[in-house]
Amino acid sequence: MDARMRWRLAVPLIGLSLLMVVPAIAGTWVWFEFGNTYRALSVAVCVLLLAQLGLAASIGVRPARDVPWLRIAMIALAFVLACGVAAVRRSL
Repeated sequence: MDARMRWRLAVPLIGLSLLMVVPAIAGTWVWFEFGNTYRALSVAVCVLLLAQLGLAASIGVRPARDVPWLRIAMIALAFVLACGVAAVRRSL
């Protein structure tokens, strides 16, 4: 897979990751009136989404012979885990 194709795959994933991570970080920083458990779960969501962003960027940066399905699956897993943690956080 050439560099252009890697970046064509990585840019939408990076954009989607940024659409999730920026509000998550802003919300963690702004909502200080909630308890420590809520804030800890918010930080966990931010860490998962930052890992997702790093994986998305690695698709464009690291060369691969064919489509990096494992990294794409890890991005999807990080998204599902972040949604799960957010659901637990919301139930508090």
